[in-house]
Amino acid sequence: MKLLRPVTASLLLSTLLLASTARWAATDPLRQERRDAIQQKQVNELDQREQLDNLNRALELNQTQRQLDQLRNQAASPGIAAQPRAQQLNETQKQLDQLKLEQQLNRIQQDLKLNEIEREQNSFRREKQIRELELQQQMQSLRDQSRTKLMQQDLNRLR
Repeated sequence: MKLLRPVTASLLLSTLLLASTARWAATDPLRQERRDAIQQKQVNELDQREQLDNLNRALELNQTQRQLDQLRNQAASPGIAAQPRAQQLNETQKQLDQLKLEQQLNRIQQDLKLNEIEREQNSFRREKQIRELELQQQMQSLRDQSRTKLMQQDLNRLR
């Protein structure tokens, strides 16, 4: 009789452990689905922020292009004094064109990274990639803003 009690206790304990493990295993897919849904939402928000940033950058570039075009029209009169100004305007146009191309390239690279993140199966890696992409987007946005502002300042000096 004394042997039955430890065996009975052992069976009860193992049954209890199995039941809690089975319950945890049943909720684990729900946790994974919830985590995946949250991460997909983060990716979507990241994509939306990037699209908004791209629109803002395009607006800034268009404004800079208009300023440049206005200055070119003002400097259309031929003369010796207009020569250095025209060179500066041409240089600014090259910088602006370069920035536009770089922004196009960055948009394509960001889209590729977002697609890669969406395909990532490991949720921890996916989360890390989301954070890294957010930081990259913020840094790129600040760099682009800085370059655009410098060009605008150069154009304002030429006025």
